[in-house]
Amino acid sequence: MTIGVNISHDAAICIKDKNKINFFEECRFNKIKKWEPTPDDFNFVCFKEIKNFDDTFVFTSYGKHKDVNEKIIKQIKKKYNITKFFYNPAQHHLYHACSAFYVSKFNEAICIVMDGGGACFQPESTFRESDSIYFIDNTQVQEKYKCFSNVVCTSAYMNTEDRDKFLLIDMQNNDFDYFYTDNDGCNIRMTSNFTPGQMFNHLCSIIKLQSKDKVGNRCISESGKAMGLSSYGNSFGKNDEDLAKQVQIATEKYTINLIKKALAYNDTKNVILSGGYALNCVNNYKYTKYFKNINFFIDPCPHDGGTALGAAVWYDYYR
Repeated sequence: MTIGVNISHDAAICIKDKNKINFFEECRFNKIKKWEPTPDDFNFVCFKEIKNFDDTFVFTSYGKHKDVNEKIIKQIKKKYNITKFFYNPAQHHLYHACSAFYVSKFNEAICIVMDGGGACFQPESTFRESDSIYFIDNTQVQEKYKCFSNVVCTSAYMNTEDRDKFLLIDMQNNDFDYFYTDNDGCNIRMTSNFTPGQMFNHLCSIIKLQSKDKVGNRCISESGKAMGLSSYGNSFGKNDEDLAKQVQIATEKYTINLIKKALAYNDTKNVILSGGYALNCVNNYKYTKYFKNINFFIDPCPHDGGTALGAAVWYDYYR
């Protein structure tokens, strides 16, 4: 038995054995949207579903606050007397990919993960993974491409309400990018530009489409609502819905180029989309029409809660 535990927002657990998967999102139990534990509140109500704490626990989180995450894990281990565990904060996107592939029923696929920010390039680095491409089959996961975006640079934009300045953002601009290939053959892009997940986060900041969680008083970007709002806008105005429409168009173009890049790495016809941006069902439909000869699968649980399943899958099959 392997138990995946996501300790970031959308906290969740996955209890996995050879024949059965039980998946529990904590917000369904404590009624707090996007709940994530803190050092002062780390009690998972859904832990009552775990029958054996002698099994292996695989913890997962996104890249921020490494010291805080380690403190939360330490407290959970102590409370439940957990002795067998694994935690690697660098594998956030990897767990997204493993989760999506496991439920896809494909034998092989290219998996594209896109979100507002996953693991840090290095501990406490301002560069966080935003786009990743993996080739994955039943025996291996190969990391092909990874984009790290500088959240300090993008946050500077997020502190402004200048809509004209916002409309000048060009996600295709590579003028300030740095590219290299790591020792494992993965192509790395370091950028100070926006990526789709961050564009929607920035949009939510401008149009005040944010909420406060009940733990820690943290702002939560309602990116899913912004994606829905785009259906009511046009491509030239400056109202909230118009900005949403223009972000939708820009991120669609960006993702089409990323899918083309992904398909160049392997001749498979199977493509999986995961990460928070994969919640964008309107653009997902457009990709299936643009790439007519490709078999698409959209992760049914692409938000961070799904990484609990991905962590358990990775530990059982790919470590």
